[in-house]
Amino acid sequence: MKINKLAIPLMLNSISSTIINICDQAMVGRTYLEGFASVGIIGSNIYSITGVLGAISVGFNILGSKAKGRDDSTDLNNSLFFSLIISIIIGVIFFGLCIFRGEYILQNYFNIYGNTLKDATLYLHIFSLSLGINLVLFNISSYFKIMSKTKYILYGNIISCISNLLFDYILIFGKFGVPKLGIVGNAIGSVMSLILCLAFYIIIIKKYNLIAKTKINLFKNTKKILKISTPIILQEFVESIIVVFTMNYILSQIGLLEVSIYNLLFSIINIALMPMYAYSHAALNIISEDIGAKNTAEIDKTIKSCIFRATGFYCVICMVILIFKNQIPMIITNNTDLIINSSKYMFVIVTANIMNIPSCVLKFSLQALGEEKIVFVYSSITSIFSTALIYILVCILNGGLNSVYIGLMMNYLILSVVLLRKFYIAKKSFIVKYS
Repeated sequence: MKINKLAIPLMLNSISSTIINICDQAMVGRTYLEGFASVGIIGSNIYSITGVLGAISVGFNILGSKAKGRDDSTDLNNSLFFSLIISIIIGVIFFGLCIFRGEYILQNYFNIYGNTLKDATLYLHIFSLSLGINLVLFNISSYFKIMSKTKYILYGNIISCISNLLFDYILIFGKFGVPKLGIVGNAIGSVMSLILCLAFYIIIIKKYNLIAKTKINLFKNTKKILKISTPIILQEFVESIIVVFTMNYILSQIGLLEVSIYNLLFSIINIALMPMYAYSHAALNIISEDIGAKNTAEIDKTIKSCIFRATGFYCVICMVILIFKNQIPMIITNNTDLIINSSKYMFVIVTANIMNIPSCVLKFSLQALGEEKIVFVYSSITSIFSTALIYILVCILNGGLNSVYIGLMMNYLILSVVLLRKFYIAKKSFIVKYS
């Protein structure tokens, strides 16, 4: 019950976000082609940077859960407020960089010119605010996870998503007497919806007095948070930026159709993998709390339960995907070649990602046990190895898209086996330390 109480609202949160994001993209896609492309370039890069820096909230999540396990509200608050302050500072710095160098970057690195450059620059200036706000939201969300109040994360996300759709409809297309702002309206709508979510979080915290009044020492846990967060940031940098960039290069060597198939299938399989992320976060919280309470009895049970439940949801969702493999791609695209060819690879990608579930849950579990460096080293090594294998199979042996999924499956399988072994070693050390 404790696992589901944490995981199910997070899973519903992800599903609602995905549905609303598709609707959001559909509205932006009805502006003009160059503007839509600019939004894609700017948005994907800012989201990638946000994802990497979001590791700060993971560090707080681990330390905060351990503090809760010790029933130490002072330590929990110290970690929360430091994470919030550092997130605000990073957000201000990033906003400043975008204001002063944004146009130069868009013109010289992404080849955006003319009227599109003007719109894209203004879009970047406004949307860059989302990085700092999102980092703050990540930390407050982590606090809700620690306090087992994940339903408020779901409520806040629903408010944000629905308001984002309304703001976009009004501002992009100029409804109810508001000027037609195009892609700039999308940026304004996105930032305003995040601010509404933040306001909701603050109201909930104040209304229910969720944060206990304690003496705050902002820099008390600085070293601990940075020690945990740094390896996770580096891991995210390798997996989310370097490997993704390299994979896009490899796929481009096969052909544009294959690149499109890969991206389309990636969007579809991510829906099936949402339970994996939800239960991985649940494992992180519960194990961190158990460590704080010096209780090792339930750690194995927690991990097995999270893997089992995530796999169960994955299988159910994938059955639906396979049954409707010819219809689901039509929701995202109307390109006949893309729809026909993507359906051929549906079973392969479903099979390849099964081992992604234990590897992800074990990553979060080891981070909770204080083995974030081990996770960074081994996940980076296996990612680089699998990327090299994919390069050989695709670019040298002309293996095609199937080779990409074989390489990914090898990555998840090897990483699961290695991390499982490391988990039992780390767990044994923890038992010895506190026995």
